[in-house]
Amino acid sequence: MKKERKPVTVAPNFYQIGTPAYPAYVSTGDEAMIIEGGITATFPILVGQISALGIDPNRIKYLVITHTHPDHIGAVTRMKKLWPHLKVVASHAAEKILKDQEAVKDYANLDNGINEILMIKGELEQWPAEFENPAFEVDRVVKEGDKLDLGCGNVWTIYDSPGHSSCHLSLHNEREEILVVGDATGLYDFETDLFWPNYFDSLETYCNSIRKLAGLPARIGALSHNGTVRGEVKEYFRKAMKATQSYHLTMLKRNGNGDDSARMALETAKWVYTFTNMQPFRVIHGLSKLMMKRSQSAGDMEDLFTLS
Repeated sequence: MKKERKPVTVAPNFYQIGTPAYPAYVSTGDEAMIIEGGITATFPILVGQISALGIDPNRIKYLVITHTHPDHIGAVTRMKKLWPHLKVVASHAAEKILKDQEAVKDYANLDNGINEILMIKGELEQWPAEFENPAFEVDRVVKEGDKLDLGCGNVWTIYDSPGHSSCHLSLHNEREEILVVGDATGLYDFETDLFWPNYFDSLETYCNSIRKLAGLPARIGALSHNGTVRGEVKEYFRKAMKATQSYHLTMLKRNGNGDDSARMALETAKWVYTFTNMQPFRVIHGLSKLMMKRSQSAGDMEDLFTLS
C-alpha cells in the first residue's frame, strides 16, 4: 500500500488496525487478541500496525474470525505462519467451511479480485505474493456464551449472529461496552448514510441477529467495514433493521408488480456499486441475485422487523 496506515485507538486497550475498508481490531489485557483476518493485501499493514502499537506478538493469544468470507480471512494463513502460536478462533460452521478445499480455492480467487480493485485504485504498489498453502485450521471452536479472557478484567463473550453468513459470530465486552458487530448488519457507508442489507444466508436469522445484538449494552460498535459506531449503538441497529425492511419490501413489491427479477438484481448491483466497490461487480451482482431469492422465500413477515 502506498499510504501509511496508522492504528487508531478506539478505546483504552482496543484498537482498529488494517485499512478503513478492511479493518481488524486488537484487544489487549495480559494477553492480546486480533479480531478479523483481513485480505492478503492488508497482511503487512496489520503486522506493521501491531508493531507500532508496541504489542509483543508473543502476547497475542487469539485470532478471531467473525466469518469465513474471503475479505475476512485473507491474511490468516500468513499471520499463522509468522506467529505459529496464534490460536485461530471461529464458529463450528466456520470450521466446517474452512475444511472444504474447493471453497478455500474459491475464496483465494475472490481475494485476488479484491487485490485487482486495489491495484486499479492505486492503493497497491505490488501484487501480494502467492501463499504456497492456503489451508486454514481452526484451533478453537466457540459457541454462544463462550468467553475469551485476556486478563486484567478484559473478557469477551461470544454471540452467534448468523444471517449474513451461516457461520457469523459477534463479540461483546460487557465491562467496556464494546460490541464487535462484524457484518451482522450488512454494509454501512458512513459518508452517504446508506445500508446495503446483507442477508445472504437467511433474512429471518439476519433480523433475529440484529435484534439480539441490539439488546446488548454498547457504546461502541465495531463494524467489519468502514469503521466504528460511537455513542447510541442501539440507534444504529434501528437504522439497520429499518433499512433491511425497506430493501426487502421493495424487492417483494416490485416483484409482485411483475418486475423482472434479473433486471431488479442488476439494478440493485449498480446502485450498490455507486457507494462501495470493495468487491468485483460480478460478485455484488451475484449477491444481489441471491438476496432476491432470500426475500422471495421469506415472503411478507410483518413481525420480523420489530425492534424494541
